[in-house]
Amino acid sequence: MTVDTAVLTLALHPFRELPPAPGIERVEQDGLLCFFHPYPNAQPVEPLGLAPGDVPAAVAAARGAARERGKGLQVWWVAPEDSDLGPALEREGLVNEDTPGFEAVENAMALVHPPYGGSSGEIAVTAVDAYEDFTAATFVVLDAFEFPEAMRAEAAAELPQRWDEYRDPANPGRQYVARIDDEIVGTAGAVFGGAGVNLFGGAVLPRARGRGVYRALTAARWQEAVERGTPALTVQAGRMSMPVLAKLGFVEVGEARMYVDDVGAAESSAGLPSAG
Repeated sequence: MTVDTAVLTLALHPFRELPPAPGIERVEQDGLLCFFHPYPNAQPVEPLGLAPGDVPAAVAAARGAARERGKGLQVWWVAPEDSDLGPALEREGLVNEDTPGFEAVENAMALVHPPYGGSSGEIAVTAVDAYEDFTAATFVVLDAFEFPEAMRAEAAAELPQRWDEYRDPANPGRQYVARIDDEIVGTAGAVFGGAGVNLFGGAVLPRARGRGVYRALTAARWQEAVERGTPALTVQAGRMSMPVLAKLGFVEVGEARMYVDDVGAAESSAGLPSAG
């Protein structure tokens, strides 16, 4: 399958290429793109043409930006062209490991034809347009990815604000839910870019896995991409979803490594007062 360069770039650099959603701050400084979102998981950082020798100063700059905003956890998105930064990041205390919302390796994949396979008639997929569905979708994600209790509590407390942001006309994305017997058992997001639709946050409750829920969510988002005149889907897949996506026809176009930075721990080791 031939993948257009713009689609390939979107798959490997989703945060850089997609328009930011309401509530997300995009900060470009010192050879970095830092993204600050209101959710309790890690804040993404993407290097912009850094050399290994630039890493210490860049890490310090990213940490400083996080402290200013009261954020304690960052994750560096290191695409293939920046793979030589890995050892330098590790020397600064960052670790290539899983963190809630990200896996140690995120596999960039693309689909430029309709997904394979049909959808089961027992699964109904709709776009989220009610607060109750939005809330249910959030808890499906928290349950499916086993978020820690503190993160769950924070996410629950902020649901009304997140709902307002979701309904903002400037929001470039959409959330979908999948039902079986009127129960929401899966959810997935999509953000609309110029080259295609990037898939985010696909989650299915354990008891509903293996029944085609993720396939149905993917088919709905493919239809959205076609209707928007951008018939391509991109995704950054983890170890569980990658084989499912391959069966649907997605092809791997590269992998990005996640380097997790515990900004709070870095502050403590440096003898600095803890943020917040």
